[in-house]
Amino acid sequence: MRELSIQSHIVSAVEIASADAYAMYEIFARHYDCVSLDQFLLDLSEKDCVLVLRNADDAICGFSTQKVFRVSVGGTPVRAVFSGDTIVDRAYWGEQELGRCWCRYVSSVYWEEPAVPLYWFLISKGYRTYLYLPLFFESFYPNCEAQTPAFEQRLLDTLAAAKFPDHYRPESGLIEFPESQGQLKPHLAEIPARRLRDPHVQFFLKRNPAYGTGHELACLAEISPLNMKLFAGRILNQAPAAQALQQGAD
Repeated sequence: MRELSIQSHIVSAVEIASADAYAMYEIFARHYDCVSLDQFLLDLSEKDCVLVLRNADDAICGFSTQKVFRVSVGGTPVRAVFSGDTIVDRAYWGEQELGRCWCRYVSSVYWEEPAVPLYWFLISKGYRTYLYLPLFFESFYPNCEAQTPAFEQRLLDTLAAAKFPDHYRPESGLIEFPESQGQLKPHLAEIPARRLRDPHVQFFLKRNPAYGTGHELACLAEISPLNMKLFAGRILNQAPAAQALQQGAD
């Protein structure tokens, strides 16, 4: 029943109060090494909005920063939602409210321009983050089952090179910093034995063996009604008016 006490909010990055930004950083620093407040605040200032989780005491217990990019690939205009710093306090691991909030957010972005292809541009330095891809999407790249199609590879290279021009390595698909820009604390980076049997986890480890030092694997998935699974697909399939009615009924 604890999940019902968690509230999620989509907040413009410029409207995040200083106290909330510091609270977000404190949660982030409890889970990651090699991070600094200055870098965290700079990264936050570059984002469009933040998905914020609050517990029953109205304290922040998780968040994810978001930015929408526009690029053109072979003359095709494309939008991409980039998820930046993201963490849920370990006491709330297993809750799904952040995932639902993210789905509502990308649904609102999708319906702003449904004729323009929309993708999720995700960078992953931990297997838990990578596993959101098979959880939410029918097709995503890179993966253990299929080679990345030419268009998606060009798009992924374009986005990663634009965001990380000095650190993206297209030959490996990794973003490698000379000094770590943030890495999971060792006890959180450990992978349980049962997880090692998962083919998606095996693939992630093969593609990003130095994830524990902060290397990021660049990933991509199309945000569309046909490609999204489970509640993600149900949320995206609702037009804005239907979503508003449903929220009113809730």
